[in-house]
Amino acid sequence: MEPAGIFDSIKTLMDEVETRFHKELKPSNNSLTDLIIHISKYKGKRLRPALVLLSGKCVGDVGPQHIDIAVVVEMVHTATLVHDDIIDEASMRRHVESVNSKWGREISILFGDYLFSRGFTILSSLDSQIATLLLSKTVNIMSEGELIQLQRRYDIGLSENDYFDIIERKTASLCAASCRLGAAFAGSNHKVSDMLSTYGLKIGIAFQIVDDCLDVMGSEEEIGKSLNTDIQKGKLTLPLIRLVNQLPKNKLESARELIFQHDAKETKNAIMELLTEHDAVEYAFATAKNMVKQAQEEIAPLPESPYKTTLMDLADYIVTRRT
Repeated sequence: MEPAGIFDSIKTLMDEVETRFHKELKPSNNSLTDLIIHISKYKGKRLRPALVLLSGKCVGDVGPQHIDIAVVVEMVHTATLVHDDIIDEASMRRHVESVNSKWGREISILFGDYLFSRGFTILSSLDSQIATLLLSKTVNIMSEGELIQLQRRYDIGLSENDYFDIIERKTASLCAASCRLGAAFAGSNHKVSDMLSTYGLKIGIAFQIVDDCLDVMGSEEEIGKSLNTDIQKGKLTLPLIRLVNQLPKNKLESARELIFQHDAKETKNAIMELLTEHDAVEYAFATAKNMVKQAQEEIAPLPESPYKTTLMDLADYIVTRRT
């Protein structure tokens, strides 16, 4: 099932977010028009705006400020993608050329900053500064996750717990914040906000695990972005950590050399054989499925509604997607 079908219960609201997103990005200087048009092609799953709206709808109603927040979380997410592509030297993102590949590092860095600043300008106009505070903290946490991951590159001793700490920070924290803000701005109490935030955290972790699996086993044509970037940049992800943990100590150094060879494309088949032999990708997918189950259990006490059903279906989609 594709997200477009899953989000039918909030389609009108998602259309409003989409329109507003592009309106807010309209530059005051025409020289930026090409960049804005290009970034508009980065049409992703819009997971984080949907989490804002669905969480709000699960506990009450949504208003104009939910649209503001939904737009901002997508801007923050898009900014991180622009910066990620610089770090990974990725040439493709969502079936189009990456900003880094098309315009280079300097413009990509500043354009990512532009997206961040545009988002926080919108937040500054809200009646409450709760969203500004929470999203500021979240961006800080995300940055910490990226920094820790970069510091641990080529580290064969990276544990599963280390990995989960990194992805909780760099990916899941924004999903958790999206859910918390959606619920809070609909008037929920702390208990319900915590429940939805935990749901967001767990599906965010599952989403990243699946992304990391697809990076080693997916098709660039189908997924629409550069793959094998984790291996090429020395990032150990869950399938690779599982593989390392399954190998005897006398084979660790040879495995390290194989995994982190600079020409990862040549060694992909050899790595895939090892991953298959040790059920490493299967193990990672099973871990993601377990995380999704925990997320669904977290929101089970919420009153039944089309929006709760959508959150349940979304969690299932995350571990069945192949793009």
